[in-house]
Amino acid sequence: MNTLATAPDVADRPMRWRQRGTVAGRGLACCALGFGLSWAVASPAYAGGTLDIERSVGQFIVLDNERRAVKENKAAAAGQEGQAQPGDSEAANALDSSHNVALLPQLGYDPEVGFIVGGKFSDINFGDTHMNLDIGATQSTGGETSVDGTWGVPHLFGSDFIGLVRFEYELRPTTDFYGLGNNNVGDKELSQHEYHATSLLFTLARRLAPHWVAAGTIGYDRTTVGPGDPQHGKLATTDAFSKLPGIKGGYNNPLSLSIIYNTQRDLTRPQQGWNVVGKVTHVGPELGNDFNYARFTGDASYVHPIGSPKHLIGFRIDGQYLTGSGNDLPFYEFSSIGGFDSLEGFYPNRFLGQSRIFARVGYQQLLADFQFRDLWRVRLDGTVFGGAGRVFLDKSRLPSDLLADTPQVAPGLSNDIQFSYGAGLRVALGEAISARLEAGFSGESKGLVYLSFGNAF
Repeated sequence: MNTLATAPDVADRPMRWRQRGTVAGRGLACCALGFGLSWAVASPAYAGGTLDIERSVGQFIVLDNERRAVKENKAAAAGQEGQAQPGDSEAANALDSSHNVALLPQLGYDPEVGFIVGGKFSDINFGDTHMNLDIGATQSTGGETSVDGTWGVPHLFGSDFIGLVRFEYELRPTTDFYGLGNNNVGDKELSQHEYHATSLLFTLARRLAPHWVAAGTIGYDRTTVGPGDPQHGKLATTDAFSKLPGIKGGYNNPLSLSIIYNTQRDLTRPQQGWNVVGKVTHVGPELGNDFNYARFTGDASYVHPIGSPKHLIGFRIDGQYLTGSGNDLPFYEFSSIGGFDSLEGFYPNRFLGQSRIFARVGYQQLLADFQFRDLWRVRLDGTVFGGAGRVFLDKSRLPSDLLADTPQVAPGLSNDIQFSYGAGLRVALGEAISARLEAGFSGESKGLVYLSFGNAF
C-alpha cells in the first residue's frame, strides 16, 4: 500500500493520503499539478512541532529580495543609479506578472473514506501591499476534513514588520498509532483513534537585516482524541493505551519565538542559498493550557548548483528536544519522524519521541521548462534523495503507570538509525506554488508515495 500526502499550503502543512495503484509518466506530473484523480484513504496528521509559520515568514524574505532585484535591474536598464544583483533570475521578473496566482483542484476516491474533493489557492501578490493569501481545503464523504489558510502582510503599515494569521482545522476519524520511541513494530499500527484539532495563530515578525527576521507567535490550539472508527479489527488507542499522556486531548496554546535566516532566491525553485530556523515554543498553564512543556527546534537547509542551475544539490539537518514529563507532554506533540517532511520511506508519524534528529540530502535535475497557457512558467525536475535519523525516548519521563499497565506502548526499543531513500518529481508553477511528488523506500516499507507543497530544502 502506497502513501500519498498532500498539503493545502505553501508552508508545507500536510494532508496525507494512502494511494493504491501506480502512476507513471505524464500522470505523475498531472498529479503534482493537482489535476489527476487519486484513490486514497486518509492517514494520520498529528504530532506537533512543524515550522509552517517560519517557512511562511521566510517567503517574505525571498520575495523582498526578488523585488529589490527587479527594481535594481529596471534602474540599471534605464541608466539610473543602481546595479542589478548578480544571479538575478527570470523568476524575479515574473513577480510583476500574473504568474504569482494558482488555483488547483484535488479529487480522489477510496472505499474506506469515500469521495475526496478539495482545492488549493495561492496568491503571493494579493492587493496593493503585496499580501500573501493561501487557502486549502479537502473533504471526504467518509468524514475526513481539512481546512488551512494563511494571510500575510509583508510590510505592516509600511514598516519593517511582517504580520501573519494562520488557521487550521483537521478531523481524522481514523488515525494510526505505531507506539512510542525508536521501536521495531514495523509498518503495522498498534491501534487507531480519532484526531480532531483546531488552531488559530498570530505572528508578528520584524526584519533585522536583508536576510534576517525575528518572529513571535501566540495563538489558540485545541486538540481532542477519541475512539474514532478503527479499521481491520484494530483496537481504539483510547482503550488500548488509556494511560497515554494526552489521550483525551486538551489545549496546547503556544507562545513561540524564532529567528530566521534565508539567503535563497526564487520562491518555488531555489537554486542557491541557506534557509535556517531556530525556534523555542512554550506551552504552560499561564496561557490556559492543560499541559506544560517547551520545544526547542533547529533546522538548516542549503541548496547549491552543480555546474549550472539545471543541476542542484541540497541538504537539510533538523534537531528537536522537548521538556515536560508525565501527563504534561501529550503524545501527539511528541517529536516525529516519518512522512514527507522527514523520512519518506516511513509512514507519517511512524516514530514518536521526546527528541529527534534527522538529515537528508537530495539531487535534482531540470527536465522541462515551459509556459502553460500563459498562466505559469512550469519547471519540472527529477530528483533522488536519501536520509537518516531517529527519535529518542526517556521512559522515566512517561507517566508512572503507563508502562506498568501497557508495556507494549513502547515495544522493542533500539538505538538503530533509521534510513530512507527515494525518487520523485518536483513542479514549480511560476512564483506561486511548488509541488513535490516523491516515492520513499526503507527496510520497513516499500514505495510510499507523497504529494506535498513546498520546497524540500
